[in-house]
Amino acid sequence: MLQVIVPLDFSETSFNAAHYACNMFKGRTDVNITLYHYYAEGEDKPTAENYLATLKKELQALSPNIDTYTESGDNFIDSLAAYGHVKGAYIIIMGLTGKTPLEQRFSGTNTLKMVEKDICPVLIVPEEARFSKVDNVLITSEMKYVDETPTLLAVKKVLEDFKPSLHILNVDDSHYIALTKDFKEERDKMEELLASFKPEFYFMRLYDFHEAVNLFANDKDIDIIIIAPKTHSFYERLFKTQHTKKMIYQSKVPVLAVHE
Repeated sequence: MLQVIVPLDFSETSFNAAHYACNMFKGRTDVNITLYHYYAEGEDKPTAENYLATLKKELQALSPNIDTYTESGDNFIDSLAAYGHVKGAYIIIMGLTGKTPLEQRFSGTNTLKMVEKDICPVLIVPEEARFSKVDNVLITSEMKYVDETPTLLAVKKVLEDFKPSLHILNVDDSHYIALTKDFKEERDKMEELLASFKPEFYFMRLYDFHEAVNLFANDKDIDIIIIAPKTHSFYERLFKTQHTKKMIYQSKVPVLAVHE
């Protein structure tokens, strides 16, 4: 059974992530969704458990297999990562942040840290996102050192689950009329590795990566953006630049982060 974990800090963004997860796997008897709450010292555990029980009852109309789990510890991310490891999590689905100190437990920094734990893919659900379908998936690729990596295998599992149309986008300011020999070779490797999904490739010559991704996502009606970077510096740029924060926090398109 696929194990899906949804961390909850009882902010609207985390409630939205829980609804998104249950709609995403609606009616799936082969999926178990765990509503996970980490409570800090001094917080009211019984009240939290009552909230979780109420939410579970509400969501079971969508997803038949729902568990709840509460725990405390020294560090939220370490605790969530350990729990995800023990459960053999297929995916963690989480929102970003709320307005109060408690709700800010899911900050961009913590989301980044959760991705870097490399337990499983992390789906980051924007505050306004509502699940409707997974028909079009976008993979952003640097088109370098393409190989059958653990990251690609994790991406394949998601693609096999939803069978969407697959779009692969490379953004590079060096692109001109024709692709270079190196880009063609890497594209051919990726096309072979993902042949069963019949990918379509796109190369955009723009200087702003995030602007290009946003434009493409809007144009192609993308439902999920998959980002599988090779370096930590890419993650730092992804979460720290103002333009990217706008993309992540305000976009209606969830981002699936798969750590190399």
